[in-house]
Amino acid sequence: MSTVTCKGVVVSMQPVLLATVHHPNVSLPQLKRVLAVVSDSFSAAYLTVSTITDREITKLLQTFPSVHVRIIEPRGAADARRRVLDFGLRQVRYHASFFYCDFDKVVTGIEANVSEFKTFIAQLRVDDGYQIIGRSSENMRGYPATWRETEAITNKAASEVFALPDLDITAGCCAVSQMAARYILANSNGLLTDTEWPLICKAAGLTITAQRVNFLPYVPALNAGWDDDNWHGYTSRLRLALQALQSLETDGTADLNQPVSIGWPYNED
Repeated sequence: MSTVTCKGVVVSMQPVLLATVHHPNVSLPQLKRVLAVVSDSFSAAYLTVSTITDREITKLLQTFPSVHVRIIEPRGAADARRRVLDFGLRQVRYHASFFYCDFDKVVTGIEANVSEFKTFIAQLRVDDGYQIIGRSSENMRGYPATWRETEAITNKAASEVFALPDLDITAGCCAVSQMAARYILANSNGLLTDTEWPLICKAAGLTITAQRVNFLPYVPALNAGWDDDNWHGYTSRLRLALQALQSLETDGTADLNQPVSIGWPYNED
């Protein structure tokens, strides 16, 4: 791990990866390539792995140095994301930025554009807030219409709520400071963390920024959902868009009636 000491505090020069693993469609040789890049790019990786994930994949994840695995029952994406954030925050005893990304997208990013992935991670630093990491316009053009058109509704509303133009909040990817992680874990209970987490940080008065990257293309073998290429695919994705809009209606102010607080055990600093 590459670190420096500032005023007696150890600070990692590399971010920490947080990812949720849920039965990814990845071969073992492919996973080895991905984990080699992960080990080189991050000071550590903390993964929650669902019990239905292939045992050989789980076993390989557990063999890599600096990769820490916690097996969990599958109770939805939001639960898994909160649990991996909790896992990392409890275990990391030095100051570092947290990079959260769904694991299928980590695989996609490394396999599709490893150079840009590594460059982005090497330059990533979030000291006191939350960064929304979205897909480039080039990447977005490759997604099915059922994804693009429904996510555009959420992204248009989110751009207004956070006063950030050309926002992509639905990529399943973000970077958070350890302070932001504390606020999130003390207050997160919603189904859509893509919108809930930055809203919590906004209510807490933390800085919200955004950046688009070119390593999150749509790869059907890794990212495909149900009915992506026919009209039936709009049903579930419109439902998600409605849930996101309902979340965004709070405008990051609802929690201010009961002030956002840092809850145990995330108040050690």
